Amino acid sequence: MVDTDFITTTLVDLVRINSVNPDLEKGGAGEAEIGAYIHNILLSQGFHSTIDTIVDGRVNVIGKHTGKGNGRSLILNAHMDTVGVQGMVNPFGATITNGKLFGRGAYDMKGSIAAMLGVAKAISDQKIELAGDLILTFVADEEYDSIGTQALLKDLSADACIVTEPTDLKICLGHRGFGLYEITAQGKAAHGGLHKEGIDANIKMGKVLCELDRFSHHITATRTHQLCGEASLHVPLINGGQSLFIYSNQCTINVERRTLPGEGETTVFQELKNILSKIQKEDKYFNATIKQLMWRNPHEISKDSPIVNSLTNSISHVNTAEYIGHTWWEDSGLFGEVGIPTVIIGPKGGGIHQQEEWVELNSVFELSRILLKTAINFCA
Repeated sequence: MVDTDFITTTLVDLVRINSVNPDLEKGGAGEAEIGAYIHNILLSQGFHSTIDTIVDGRVNVIGKHTGKGNGRSLILNAHMDTVGVQGMVNPFGATITNGKLFGRGAYDMKGSIAAMLGVAKAISDQKIELAGDLILTFVADEEYDSIGTQALLKDLSADACIVTEPTDLKICLGHRGFGLYEITAQGKAAHGGLHKEGIDANIKMGKVLCELDRFSHHITATRTHQLCGEASLHVPLINGGQSLFIYSNQCTINVERRTLPGEGETTVFQELKNILSKIQKEDKYFNATIKQLMWRNPHEISKDSPIVNSLTNSISHVNTAEYIGHTWWEDSGLFGEVGIPTVIIGPKGGGIHQQEEWVELNSVFELSRILLKTAINFCA
């Protein structure tokens, strides 16, 4: 039903194209070259295709197969950017060994891109007519700030979406979100020998860290989700002081809060503010502020959703469908925010964001078959 030779050749080509995200790695190539490659394949398969430039070197590609007008519309989505290649040996080699294709982005997520393009070729070769529109979207910047999907959703909607992030061919019904915050404690600079004049911002921040540690254990123990695991919190960065022998006048930390479906932006922010207020009441010399740097909503879709049913039926003809959740965030959260029912499925592989990354070729072929069958079923 799908052309496995075409999918393999396409995946090799995709991995050999450097599409490292330039916001993650200085000198990263971005998505322009890989976008042009995908665009040309879509055109060759009879899809209407456009390249949308977001900023220089950063593009989205949108391919569309127009339905007959009396069915549901479906988006298949993948991101084109990858993380960096430091420490990798031959990151763009796309070598194949024992049924596995190795290289940066093979698993995350050029295997999925190849599977989606395999769907386009199958529709073209077999002259498959769909009642509703099938829209293939290939976006920029998922690995950093998701400017691609944010731009895409300003002008695009559909009855459902499948984000093809890696899932080992299991159906992912949801994932955690996150909030990123900056907390700054103020002190008073003074000579290290003038303890009555100085206020040590680093020590004041220590009180915050102690409270955050207690709060982290509390939420991990008490807030859980059947598929997405536990809520969590950690402090990835801390910076305080200017020199030895001087009381620190300022200390700043970043707080990363991983959230579960059902946890909201306002509530999560208020909980952190409450920690600072508690310390302020206990210590009249404590002065700290907090600001939110970034927020991404968690995501969840009902197992009874029509798109999940279509996807389940497409898998069940060969295997029993398994349902999972992800502990990280994905662009599916943005699709869900604008009201597009969104589910996640992708190939088998390993080494995501690591020095040896690979995807299982047979799972890429199977993903393409599943996506094709789901499109035919859902868009009917």
